[in-house]
Amino acid sequence: MAQTYANSWSQAAAGLTATSHTRAGAFRWGVVLVLTAIWIGGGLALWWGEGPTEAIYRTLGAVSMWDQYFSTDEPLREVVRFAAIAAPAVGLLFAFSGQLGRSLARMFNLGAAHHIVIAGDSPAALSLALDCRKSRDAVIVIAEGLPEETALGLRRKGVIVLEGDATQLETLRTARAHHAAHVVAFEPDDTANLQIEAAVRRLVGDARRKRPIGVHVATRSAMLLREAREMRSAQMRTKKALASIDPKPFSLEEMAGRALIQRESQTLLSVAQELGQDRVHVVFFGFDAGAEAVAERVLMSLWSAHFQAPRLTVLAPNPDLVEAGFRARHREAFAHPHIWSADIAFLPFDWAAASIGQELLDSVEQARGRPTAVVVSTGADPGNIHLAIALKRACNHGLRWPVPIYMRESSQSEFSQQYARGDETAELDAYLQAFGAHQVNSTRARIIEGWLDRGAAISHEHYNKGLGQRDPMSMKELQSAMRDWSDVLETYRAANRAVSDAAMTKAWDAGWRPAGKGEKGDTAPSVPEDIMPRMAEREHDRWMAERLMAGWRPTLDEEKRNNDLMAHDKLVPWSALTEADKNNDVVQVRASMDVARLLHKEGFVRR
Repeated sequence: MAQTYANSWSQAAAGLTATSHTRAGAFRWGVVLVLTAIWIGGGLALWWGEGPTEAIYRTLGAVSMWDQYFSTDEPLREVVRFAAIAAPAVGLLFAFSGQLGRSLARMFNLGAAHHIVIAGDSPAALSLALDCRKSRDAVIVIAEGLPEETALGLRRKGVIVLEGDATQLETLRTARAHHAAHVVAFEPDDTANLQIEAAVRRLVGDARRKRPIGVHVATRSAMLLREAREMRSAQMRTKKALASIDPKPFSLEEMAGRALIQRESQTLLSVAQELGQDRVHVVFFGFDAGAEAVAERVLMSLWSAHFQAPRLTVLAPNPDLVEAGFRARHREAFAHPHIWSADIAFLPFDWAAASIGQELLDSVEQARGRPTAVVVSTGADPGNIHLAIALKRACNHGLRWPVPIYMRESSQSEFSQQYARGDETAELDAYLQAFGAHQVNSTRARIIEGWLDRGAAISHEHYNKGLGQRDPMSMKELQSAMRDWSDVLETYRAANRAVSDAAMTKAWDAGWRPAGKGEKGDTAPSVPEDIMPRMAEREHDRWMAERLMAGWRPTLDEEKRNNDLMAHDKLVPWSALTEADKNNDVVQVRASMDVARLLHKEGFVRR
């Protein structure tokens, strides 16, 4: 059973918050009206024979419990008497119950612990809060200027909403952040999120905790994300990591890109094979942060033993500016062509000034070859929808580009739910599929529990223990591998994330696909011995690409590996490796197969 983040006080506060803001007005008024009707109607019926004035007098007298309402065997008089007493009492109770519940919730919240604090009012932050409440977590949201109806809706779900600045210590103290299980800094400004992490650190001080507070820091800058993660590793290497705080920088864009590659890698490889291509070639329309995250994951993970290195083509209104930015962020990926250089080209296309037609498809094919897939991510949902529709029509005109089209969306739209459902036909044709919406991406599983890193933890366990020559890990071992993941340095985390993302590619190379509905799958798929050497060599190529993309460089003559300077002595061609080094790549191939088993517990069948 999944862990619930709450103690009894925070659970009580959440329950009282939901109860005191519930939509029970009709029920409450109905009870009062029924009691009043019994009182007035019954009293008038009981005394009407003595005249209207006397009947009204005696009916109202039921409130004062007039003598003639006592010592009687008539049931109607008893009912009228109790209804007369209950109507005003219940009315007063209902009138003050909402305020009473809110006051009690604030009192119980003073003892809240092991709960979740979310700082931010973006749709993604609120989506995370509601998803956590589905798991019965106690959640406190800190927000400034949240619309009243939005705040009311959250409170009705049991979310405690505090108005204030989350970068201030007193606001975090009120939210009991120093006693929380997790704090999520989810403001739209990266600087504010880093300030929230620092404020939580100051608030906790030197207090020791049995389990550190997970401080999840949202970042929109890919470079800042990398630096924040490296800073965490530097603290661990110098033994300055605070036992009370566990910083966990994250990016929704990176999560969306990783999830897409994990889910779609076998589809892309199968399309490339069916089209007779020599490599996976992804064409990007637009290159915002979401598109760049997908591009990074393709270059780091989508390496198959049956194909050449992946290729990317980017179409943008200002290709020179976009290319300069990408090269600046990934300098090492272009600085060492003797071992690998990222195969990515930037071509001009302004979708606001030109339409998508056969001429555009011709120019892309002539310059870079036919694509395996298309990613549409311009930075705005309406633009993505417009381009995706136009592309689907153009690609299916004579089956010109019968490839999947992945449309980025920040929030699920009616269009995506109706028309971007994925491949719904057996024929090879172009189809739309949406990815990246906060409803799918900003979830408890991905942010709080770190489910996308489950496979990375298994990969690290393989490498750490040298499990290349042993039997596949048991499912119990797979599930327990996350225990020590929080102690892994970021440089190894990044490398093992890429191994995890490549798991389904390795399964495809070994001749396996996930079992479909009604199929009996093999829960321990193996790698044929005749292809293992080629897969291990390709794994080394993939690893070098990931290290270079992450900012590492080869060591100079006589230079030893240096983690601080990000210099690695194994960034050399396959032929220059020792047998022990080559076996490490065998280990990672086997690790990928175990990751695939965890991702698809229903098993695999031969493709």
